Amino acid sequence: MILGIEGVSCVGKTTLAAALATHLDQPAVIPCYYHASPDPTRLPKPEPFTAENQLTNIAQFLDVEELRFARALQALVAERDVILDRTVDTLLAHAHAVGRMHGFDCDDQAQHAVTSRGVAMPDLTIVLTADPDVLARRARLRKGMPTIFYDRHFSEHFNAYFDRPLAPAVVRLDTTTGSPEELAARALDHVRRHQAGERALREAS
Repeated sequence: MILGIEGVSCVGKTTLAAALATHLDQPAVIPCYYHASPDPTRLPKPEPFTAENQLTNIAQFLDVEELRFARALQALVAERDVILDRTVDTLLAHAHAVGRMHGFDCDDQAQHAVTSRGVAMPDLTIVLTADPDVLARRARLRKGMPTIFYDRHFSEHFNAYFDRPLAPAVVRLDTTTGSPEELAARALDHVRRHQAGERALREAS
């Protein structure tokens, strides 16, 4: 299966991906766009001020997605699970959020750009959420973190996008309740239930 881990920066995606990796079938953990890029310094700035800028940025990220997609396909051919640290829905959630913050709307064009390319689409996406004040405290510990990534309004709009994402199945988990181990256990429970549901559908057909 392909499992996506989503959420704004500093919410705990990479930590959860690492925790879940020990419970899945020799999974390929595919890093986020920044770490998957051959040259992260050439990635666009996170806060475009026009729809045209945002669509240009998405095109650049989709070039990185080609690399991630190839890695996902290679893992699936080897019958391994895939864990995506961010999915293409991140690109659309970001476009949705900055558009609402700066007074433009390129959601439909952005979705068309994404769906016209080969992408790694998760079977299940887990969206992590946290109180913006908690995120801001975490972000201050990370040198150079752009302030938009822990802006309360950005978080609200980013998370709202996942009411209607591309991913076919989405669950939300609050990372501020319970320990990291308890969060991983809750996430794994959703993964197992999704896998059981998929098996039942295959057997029924």
